[in-house]
Amino acid sequence: MSVLAGSDVARFIEGASEGQVQVNGVDLTIDKIFTFKGSGALLKDSVHLPEYVEVLCDDRGQYFLDKGIYVVQVRERISIPLDAVGLCFPRSSLVRMGVFVGSALWDSGYSGFSKVLLKVENPIVIEKGARFAQLVLVRCEKKALKGYKGRYQNE
Repeated sequence: MSVLAGSDVARFIEGASEGQVQVNGVDLTIDKIFTFKGSGALLKDSVHLPEYVEVLCDDRGQYFLDKGIYVVQVRERISIPLDAVGLCFPRSSLVRMGVFVGSALWDSGYSGFSKVLLKVENPIVIEKGARFAQLVLVRCEKKALKGYKGRYQNE
């Protein structure tokens, strides 16, 4: 396994600017932010997601986020190649403000406008289009025979 250079990761991120390309990954930016309404269920044979309610930004494109859990839809379309998996990390500036980013593994063959968890422990102002997380691709030892075909494909 090896970590791809940011310039190589950028080939799989549609809509990323040159300024988003980092040494070992590509920064992802905020398109929309949601809160949860209701509960979800993770059962043996099914998943029921809670309803999402979009958080509105002000006329300057700024979100004022209180302590809580949010879901961020990224602006960039991500396409994970069959010989890699994607990992998502917070930008260090967010960590220093008391904000965590959480994401599941992006499987080989996944494609879409992903959603990422944002856990705000200290209230912040964050702007639509701001770089908040970094996607890193890890090269697999073997290329997947079939890519991801789950419910979030092409979201």
